Amino acid sequence: MPLPQTDPYPALSARYGDFFALPAQAAAPRSELFGWGGSRLRMDRHGPADAGLTVLLVHGAGGYGRMFAPLAAELAAAGHEVLAPDLPGYGLSPAPWQQVDYGSWKQALLALIHAEHQRRPRPFVLLGASIGGYLAYLVAAESPWVRGLAVTTLADPRDPVVQAALVRQPWMRALLPGLRPLSRLTRGLRVPVRWFTHMQRMSRNPELTALVCADPLGGGNRVPLGLMASLFDTTPAMEPERFTRCPVLMVHPACDDWTPVAISDRFYQRLAAPKQRVLLDECGHFPIEQPGLDQLRDALLPFVARIAGLDATASG
Repeated sequence: MPLPQTDPYPALSARYGDFFALPAQAAAPRSELFGWGGSRLRMDRHGPADAGLTVLLVHGAGGYGRMFAPLAAELAAAGHEVLAPDLPGYGLSPAPWQQVDYGSWKQALLALIHAEHQRRPRPFVLLGASIGGYLAYLVAAESPWVRGLAVTTLADPRDPVVQAALVRQPWMRALLPGLRPLSRLTRGLRVPVRWFTHMQRMSRNPELTALVCADPLGGGNRVPLGLMASLFDTTPAMEPERFTRCPVLMVHPACDDWTPVAISDRFYQRLAAPKQRVLLDECGHFPIEQPGLDQLRDALLPFVARIAGLDATASG
């Protein structure tokens, strides 16, 4: 059972809202703790508690749940409940080095969905941003309660082309296989995530990029070495050719120079599920530019509403 908390996030977290147009009179999220694996995940809960559908936001390696409060507020204003957890080791979810791992992140999200569904049955839509897109796919491939998958990217980190785009230096790619055993030896040693990846390509807006890179809860975070290796060797329960569990919406930034749409297309085109691809004009990796931001809302809100309607029809 999640435990309600007073809002503990620093003022820095509120600055992300400056880059979005917030809906009128957006209610503040309710901050909660969810116990998992001997640790606790901090998460925000937005929207009506009795909503017929819950959207679960899945952040990437430079983010955390509160960063996406403006988008969560949009979904909540449309009548949906939204959960925005901080994955282990990010935001305000401190975790031992073993849990700061892509596979452990998947298990944490599966446990959260299961606990939420046990408490109050309803369908879930996953919304994954950045490398959280592939993570959301991993979860959707295993959870029976996920009825829709929306992502800003679908770059498969096992793909050498994707690895070349994500890792800062070619010689670092050669080190990846040894990072897992090395992390077991170093245990408590954590290094800046920006050492390994192109965090400077987070956004086309220099101010937003600087904010993310300086944020100790997100892009300025330090992570165990094993996290980098786990990004590139976590295998899904089913490959995309067999994935028919739910419809997929890819709302990909058109001007993303960190994970270009071409590398997400390599995975997207293999999906067997019903799918829709929308390019967000003028948007970089962190989509805030117009008209792309409106295009994201115009695609996402109807997608979630359709899934809510389909589930309500099936239940009736």
